Amino acid sequence: MVHRHLNRTVKHRASLLRNLVTNVLEHESIITTHAKAKEAQTAVERLITKAIKAGPTPNNEKKQRLMNDIYKPQVILPKLLGEISTRYKSFTGGYTRVLKLENRVGDNAPQSILELVGGPRDMRMALTARIVARLECQGADLDPRTKLNVEKICRDDESTRRFKEEVEFMKNEFYTDEKLESLPPLPKYEPKKKAPLELRPNPLNKKQA
Repeated sequence: MVHRHLNRTVKHRASLLRNLVTNVLEHESIITTHAKAKEAQTAVERLITKAIKAGPTPNNEKKQRLMNDIYKPQVILPKLLGEISTRYKSFTGGYTRVLKLENRVGDNAPQSILELVGGPRDMRMALTARIVARLECQGADLDPRTKLNVEKICRDDESTRRFKEEVEFMKNEFYTDEKLESLPPLPKYEPKKKAPLELRPNPLNKKQA
């Protein structure tokens, strides 16, 4: 299997992946570079499959193999063998998903969200919150598509509260005053114009005439 080296030595790369896997299993959603997200996705998928096969009460040997791939085993291992394994017991893979974000401000590195499928964080909420955060910070109005996504997310008071918290998180994480200075201006939104309906003569009418 071909792996990305991630510009690190073998030992450093293994430590980085353990840290990413631990964070994904603990928080169920992380934002990192796209290359790291793809490598971590493979590692998380493999680890969850091993946990499902090991069962809720694995022997010491199987438990040690699982612990070799994570940090904080006292926190992560019970969740992995319990809640996560139960959630994906009927799955044949596809426990995670990766969605690309805009490039990181500063070094322009491609970024992505890596999250567990069916987790507490909604990817659509995170992406919409990021768009709303940028538009608000740059003083721009929401385009119709973003407005529609916000309406779908904010179905009740609880989801509205969570969405507002996510928007504030995105502002603090990506759109501070310093980072906004390096962002290009937003293009002005212009609704697509429909082409005028063109009526063409029916050639059959000419033949009949």
